[in-house]
Amino acid sequence: MKSLFFLSFYLVIITNASPITNTQTVSLIYNTTKKACFFDFWTVYIYNGIKDPIIVHVQSGDDDLGNHTLTLNNNGNWSFCQTLATLYYAYFYWNSMIVVFDVFHIHTSQRYCTRWKFRKVRRCFWILFGGSS
Repeated sequence: MKSLFFLSFYLVIITNASPITNTQTVSLIYNTTKKACFFDFWTVYIYNGIKDPIIVHVQSGDDDLGNHTLTLNNNGNWSFCQTLATLYYAYFYWNSMIVVFDVFHIHTSQRYCTRWKFRKVRRCFWILFGGSS
């Protein structure tokens, strides 16, 4: 019975993800270090550098963060506790084009994201840019 409770408690902690929000209120980012994660706590940012609005749909195996429209120089972010299997991918809809790629995975995080520091939120930044439509 104890192992079932621990497993349920562990699953509640590791599957905690917050929806994409605008980073105009920076205080939300710093408040995230109070969460208890067995691995790292992450915030992933997506910035739109394209003059046209772009629709971003982020999901993982457990979370669907929905569609969010990012205008020029606007951004969105979400935070989560990492597990060994954490994978977030995003669909990007721009005019008549659709692109999908992994925006967070343990392998991409080691190459493209901030390095580990004790008790610090780790971050990934994606900047979208392209030619004229």
